[in-house]
Amino acid sequence: MHNNLFKFPNKIIKEKKSQYVQWKKTNHSSLNLPRNEKKQRKVFLDALLELNDKGANFSNKYLRDEILTMMLGGSETSSITICFCILMLAIHQDIQDKVYEEIYQIMGDCDRILTIDDTVKFVYLEQCIKETLRLYPVAPIIVRYLQDDVKISNYTIPKGTTIIIPPIATHHLPELYPNPWEYNPGNFDPEKVAQRHKCSFIAFSDGPRKCIGEKYAMLFMKVLLSTFLRNYSVHTKCKMSDIKLKLEFMMKSVHGYQVTISPRDRKPIHKVKFNEKNV
Repeated sequence: MHNNLFKFPNKIIKEKKSQYVQWKKTNHSSLNLPRNEKKQRKVFLDALLELNDKGANFSNKYLRDEILTMMLGGSETSSITICFCILMLAIHQDIQDKVYEEIYQIMGDCDRILTIDDTVKFVYLEQCIKETLRLYPVAPIIVRYLQDDVKISNYTIPKGTTIIIPPIATHHLPELYPNPWEYNPGNFDPEKVAQRHKCSFIAFSDGPRKCIGEKYAMLFMKVLLSTFLRNYSVHTKCKMSDIKLKLEFMMKSVHGYQVTISPRDRKPIHKVKFNEKNV
């Protein structure tokens, strides 16, 4: 499994190192690059290789670990969540209609590009994403190493202990979320969120080691899902009871995300009265 995981980043590092050596041979510098090339943004690995060239002395293992962090933490986590969210909306057509109605009210039937202000208005869509993460957190367990003694109730967990925190268990406690295996974006109505402990939802972990990409991930998912659902509807014969989970490096669906996609007419869905009460 490790060999499969490392194969792709090792290939990327090898290719980038070769490209960097070739670039140096051409005697290019930031001072004599063509004007249009100066504006080209570097990818993360380019920056690491430049630092390496200046004496940082990063090992291949260090470079590989950084690439894996970007690949898994910055891409695959969001991709899996988007797949689960699309499947949830395909199963729950009434919720999908509400999401589309919100998108239509904000974007209309024009083809203009989304703005940051638009994404802030996707309140119900964000609730759907969070409910997806509640049901199916891509990181179902979190491992932490205690640097100090931690007292919980009458118990003290000693410094140096490795502990496991399971978001998938916390997210399915009936005392926090009634009918915990049902898909209900209403769980993230502001008044309900205010009644729960802030760590009742830890899809992005919490504390000093909380995911630094949370805001980017939510923005990315809202942009992608709103753009997709603005143009297409999704349908499935799958039921909630059909979904089986497996844990590899992240939690996924055993049978994939089986949906059919249909072009959507950009017009309001009159059978859904979308207003502030819906969100």
